[in-house]
Amino acid sequence: MPHSYRRAPWIALIATLIVAAICLRLAFWQLERAEEKRLWLTEQSERATLPPADLPTLLADADPMHRRITITGHFDNAHNVLLDNRTLNGVAGYHLLTPFETREGRWVLINRGWLARGEDRATLPTIAPIEENQTVHGTAYRPSRDVFVLKDMPLPNNQWPLRVQKVDFDAIGERLGVELPPFEIRVTPELALGNNAPLPRHWQDVTVMGPERHKAYALQWFALALAALLIYVAAALRNRRKARKTREEL
Repeated sequence: MPHSYRRAPWIALIATLIVAAICLRLAFWQLERAEEKRLWLTEQSERATLPPADLPTLLADADPMHRRITITGHFDNAHNVLLDNRTLNGVAGYHLLTPFETREGRWVLINRGWLARGEDRATLPTIAPIEENQTVHGTAYRPSRDVFVLKDMPLPNNQWPLRVQKVDFDAIGERLGVELPPFEIRVTPELALGNNAPLPRHWQDVTVMGPERHKAYALQWFALALAALLIYVAAALRNRRKARKTREEL
């Protein structure tokens, strides 16, 4: 028997073990991510139960995500921001963010909710102004820095409302001539602002994959590792039967 033929079973075994080991490592990594995500979500849920804070408190917090907040001030109706590619029940639209100046003279972007885009993309939706001082209740939200966009576009000059693919707090603040915190305030769903009915506010953090999804991926990797081993065993048994039949015929 040629030497290369004698080596073939060992090469197949080593290759199978390598594939199985990689699949198992990825499976355990997904389980680790699931546990990390579970702890993170638990922490955020606990933070959401804390009493409402003011803006200086959130600015001093290293991680203000999901902290409740209550602030009073007025909206800058002349400089709205439309966050593009936000869908609701399959309908294309925007998230409407409006600059807000607190009584203390600090600025923050308020996410007022969802607006339908309409049939003609070239025509921006009508935005109802909010007059007089308002008290806003909501939660802090910091978008992921890893949001995928086809192309980063510079903000247009003297064009309001701004239509953006992602919220760049520094760039928008520079355009407004103010300093914005690196988070937005998502308004409490049932809160009416001024004389306007509340916009749809079905807040979902689509950038966060839940622990269940990680566990599902881990199960898939475990299944692939098992499949690789079963395929090898089945092939080895088949080759052994063939070899035995060949010897019997001889």
